[in-house]
Amino acid sequence: MEKNIMENNAPASSVPVDAGRWVAVDQNNLGFSVPSLPNGQPVQGPDGAIYCVGKSQDVVAPIAGNANNAIPTPSGIVQLPPIVQPIALVPYTSQNQPLLQYDPYSRPVEPQAAPKAPVYIRKPYKGISIVSMLIAIIGLVGLLILSVVNGVEFGARSAGNYAGYDVIAGIASVLGLGEVYYANIFANVANDAMGKIVLSILPFVVLVIAVIYVCLAIKYLVKLAQGKSPRCVSVLAIINVILTILVAVLGMLAYQAEGGKEIVDYLMNTNGAVLSMGIGVIVSLVASLVLFILPLCPKKNAYMVEKDPSKDSYPIK
Repeated sequence: MEKNIMENNAPASSVPVDAGRWVAVDQNNLGFSVPSLPNGQPVQGPDGAIYCVGKSQDVVAPIAGNANNAIPTPSGIVQLPPIVQPIALVPYTSQNQPLLQYDPYSRPVEPQAAPKAPVYIRKPYKGISIVSMLIAIIGLVGLLILSVVNGVEFGARSAGNYAGYDVIAGIASVLGLGEVYYANIFANVANDAMGKIVLSILPFVVLVIAVIYVCLAIKYLVKLAQGKSPRCVSVLAIINVILTILVAVLGMLAYQAEGGKEIVDYLMNTNGAVLSMGIGVIVSLVASLVLFILPLCPKKNAYMVEKDPSKDSYPIK
């Protein structure tokens, strides 16, 4: 059904039918019925508009043929293909550029090699390695040739200063292979329970201290040969400090087993002491403390350029 909209909603008798325009309407949505007249004649509805009962005409019509157009006329509504716009590529060369030709007598230009990056290595601090090795040797020699225990003539013992190698030799007596150790050094405490324990422990402690000094000397010799930094926390030096103090304590216990009263007499080697601490214990204690402190002196992150004649250090943070 089509509806003709009249101007100013005027009645159909005063406005011609072709004065308005036709729009398609649904008869079911009008709220009233319009009689169907023959031959598609219009009829005025109760609202004053002109209605024509029938099927609405299509708004879109096929395009008429055109002899001058090469594109055939479509039979209905179609979607035209997309238009692709080409991109104009402009080359960077031109015809004025000279032509490159191959010269059989020319040699290719070798690319210039980039400079080699410097190789950084830990600064070896060779001087500290040498000093540490020498101190370990001094501590070993001082322990072996200097006195560990000084004894005056008392009871069954004759006077004498007993070096480290004398005490180490007492291992044979502890193992039952001789009596020199008991007869010469600790003859007065050999039958005492505390003295027997001291005699059994002391030679082995002195031997361990000597072996640690050898290991420390070899360690710093290897670092010197390999050009490595000696910086470390020396656990062996700490162990040597503890063992050297233990040697002094064991000697003091032997002194008390012989009847000594004043510990100061044992430590200071006064006239009233029957046994006293030897100078070799002091040398060993000082050497062990130095070997613990000295390896901490090199910088932690000190690097240098390998084979650099200036040997400047480069701290890397």
